[in-house]
Amino acid sequence: MKKELSTSVAMIQDTIERDCGHEVSYWKAWMAKQKILERLFGTYEESFQNLPKTLLAIKDSNPETTITWDHKMVDSNKATFRRAF
Repeated sequence: MKKELSTSVAMIQDTIERDCGHEVSYWKAWMAKQKILERLFGTYEESFQNLPKTLLAIKDSNPETTITWDHKMVDSNKATFRRAF
């Protein structure tokens, strides 16, 4: 599985050309890879929403753990994640 996740965009282009006989642009191959990664792992927004739950699960399984996470509010309903300790 790890090997497939690290497949380069150029390799995707080569595979499509070899197997389907059709050239695709770098952009289209990159977008296809992004869509596959989103299907497997969710979007960045979904990951950010799941972060507090994940950090709480880590803390619950390790009672001595202290977790601090830092984010920056971009506007009233959007934030960017910076780091977790």
